[in-house]
Amino acid sequence: MQEIFHALGLEPGVLAVNIAGFVLLVVLLKRFAFGPVGDILAERAREIEDNLDEAERARQMALADKRAMEEQLSTLDRRADEMVSEAESRAEQERARILQRAADESRRIVEEGERRVASAAEEARRQLEAETAAMAVEVSARALRQAMNEDRQAALVDAFISDIERLAADEGGPR
Repeated sequence: MQEIFHALGLEPGVLAVNIAGFVLLVVLLKRFAFGPVGDILAERAREIEDNLDEAERARQMALADKRAMEEQLSTLDRRADEMVSEAESRAEQERARILQRAADESRRIVEEGERRVASAAEEARRQLEAETAAMAVEVSARALRQAMNEDRQAALVDAFISDIERLAADEGGPR
């Protein structure tokens, strides 16, 4: 084996010292460097794990909040749809009520107009009859005035007196 060491250019004593130094270095590093560094790395790993756990909790809470908001939005959408439907229904009822009121008012106005027209026609008919009667009386009076002379008037008065005397005689004799 010495030949192998020698072929490689290694001295067994130097190699043993180097190995012992390396082992000592590893033991010292482990005790003084790797321990604190390992603790720092372990602490950092715990922090990272805690942060990951916290992030997962936050994600779960965000998902729960998202679901709650979606439910609220769905509820609000349903409520908005209901409100729109109610408003449309009330508007349709109001429209029907207005149309009915307009039809009633229109019917009332037509009936009032018909009554006024009938009343005006009746008034016009009465006035026409009165004017016609007045004209007939005037025409008759003119005709009588033109046809009546003194002889005729005296004959009419005599006939009237004789009619009265005859009626008086028929009723109970002369007075």
